[in-house]
Amino acid sequence: MTPQLLRAESGYCNAHNLVLVLTLFMVATHLAQTFLFYLPSGQFKALHLGLSLLIVFAFAMGQARHALVRLGFSLLFLVAGVSAGYVLVEYQGLITERVFGPEQSDVIAGCALIAVCLAAAWQQWGATIPIIGVLGLLYGYYGNLMPTEVLHHSGLGFERLISYASIPNFQGVLGSLTALSASTIFIFMVFAGLLKSTGGIDFIMGFATKLAGNSRGGQAKIAVLSSAFMGMISGSTVANIASTGTMTIPLMKRTGFKAPFAGAVEAVASTGGQMTPPVMGLTAFLMVGVTGIPYDEVILAATLPAALYYFYLLFSIHLQAVRDQDQVSSETIIDIPPSKALLMRYGHLLIAIAVLVYLLVTQMPPAYAAAYGCVAIIVLELISTLIRDRQNPLQGLKAAAIRVVDGLREGGFSGATIAVIVAVIGIFVEVLTATGFAQKLSYLMLGVANGNVAIMLVIAALACLAFGLGLPTSAAYILVALLTAPALIDMGLSTLAAHMFVLYFAIFSALTPPVAVASLIAARIAEAPYFATSMQAVKLGLPGFFLPFLFVARPELLLIEGSLLDQIWVTAVSVLAMIALNIAMVGQGFCRTHWPIRLLMVLAAIIILVPGMTGTLVGSAIVIALLSYQWLARRRGSASSSLA
Repeated sequence: MTPQLLRAESGYCNAHNLVLVLTLFMVATHLAQTFLFYLPSGQFKALHLGLSLLIVFAFAMGQARHALVRLGFSLLFLVAGVSAGYVLVEYQGLITERVFGPEQSDVIAGCALIAVCLAAAWQQWGATIPIIGVLGLLYGYYGNLMPTEVLHHSGLGFERLISYASIPNFQGVLGSLTALSASTIFIFMVFAGLLKSTGGIDFIMGFATKLAGNSRGGQAKIAVLSSAFMGMISGSTVANIASTGTMTIPLMKRTGFKAPFAGAVEAVASTGGQMTPPVMGLTAFLMVGVTGIPYDEVILAATLPAALYYFYLLFSIHLQAVRDQDQVSSETIIDIPPSKALLMRYGHLLIAIAVLVYLLVTQMPPAYAAAYGCVAIIVLELISTLIRDRQNPLQGLKAAAIRVVDGLREGGFSGATIAVIVAVIGIFVEVLTATGFAQKLSYLMLGVANGNVAIMLVIAALACLAFGLGLPTSAAYILVALLTAPALIDMGLSTLAAHMFVLYFAIFSALTPPVAVASLIAARIAEAPYFATSMQAVKLGLPGFFLPFLFVARPELLLIEGSLLDQIWVTAVSVLAMIALNIAMVGQGFCRTHWPIRLLMVLAAIIILVPGMTGTLVGSAIVIALLSYQWLARRRGSASSSLA
């Protein structure tokens, strides 16, 4: 090995160790803050963001292979430490003496903090989010030059702009979104990291295989179930695809599913995980912070739509497997231990998840619930290891400790990268709020809709898909909640329904071209054409685009209106409509379905879902009649075959 390569390898190891130390320190400080609250909110936000920046730049230093690039990241590491340290040291003066007039040193530190946040976001997430942040700053400063009444404002002075974007106002990169990241999101990412490192993915894959492995199209159903379970606690669509998709996509291809379809199944299933309780890709906590709606109401409202979504997806896969049964094998090709062995090995993780869910639904603050969940995983992992390795307890404890440290490192690093992106989005949100753009955009949308709720919903859906392109779930939701949800609320929708509507379309922007991030990652794993995978994903993910309109028309699905009987009735007819849509999309029911019946199925599904008992009954009767006709036709065909 050459001296240059030796130096590069040594630099990588040093940076890796630095990331590990910083991450473990960050986890320790956040758990301590959760239980002891040893720092004021503003100081803790600065500590959270500062450590996140240091971790991101330390990681980048280790990844860099060129000395100049490594030096650049080292300088950014230093600037991040100094600027965040300045906020920590000067905190009392910033909140008491300089609220209305920052000193020159405050402006310099604020500029430096904004700059390193933009650089860190670029390094971790690409150019899209930093560009959004920069455009927000430029819009805040040059608003007086903007055309049209919607875009024009008087302009923010430089010091005022920096104050809004950082210090001494503690907004922007140090605003409420960073507070939410510090107090809640980070701890949940640590929980997810621990769950993965202690065998969560193996358990999820095994459990999904036990449920669906032997059914028709079983490998694709395994992908759906495993991604749904993983998405319940994961904060990222991309991470979900990367963790489960590397196993499920090759399995689907080996059993006969075409590569674009295999990639699309994983993309759609992983995307749906972002709307599945209890975590909902971390947006459940963002929604609580933005709207003030209690957490238990948010996850309760999300439950039925998520169940309908996954029902549709599983049923669609089943119909596709029935239609293509000559090409698709139902063979189970994963070697899974017996259920008893699976529970003996990973059952303690179920207990930890149950602890988390129980604490959340009993209205314990989410940060406390996640912290106790982390403690539960660590303690139960150590106990489980001691029981399994009682012949050699020291070696078992050493292995368990390595798994726990890996989980803390992975979860802490993921939390740090999310903190960076949330901070940059905070700049954009604060500027749009301070300049009044968000309110003016809502008024413009209301004017275009001219009192028509249906038109307003279509405009909001298109806006959410556009604003969410290429963004992680949390960032996409924040933007659409700021820009489009107020207009829906002004049209008479409940706050919860409006925010659920925009959340769904923000999530499913990950499936829509041209920037279909979920489809892109899944297509790479499947070695399939990107556009074909994306189009297949849009087709499979149809209920994701359809459900928001459904629960606006039928708020019983969000469990916020109607009696229990009403909610059961609406759920039942929604399932019937989903069955009709599936048969129409796939072209397969009890037998092959031709276009006249497929079109009738679509028409009947629409009639079912339009509010009003008459239409629901007529549409349901049409679907039941068509299904009965197909069933009888299949019976006649089977009888004829047996006689022959």
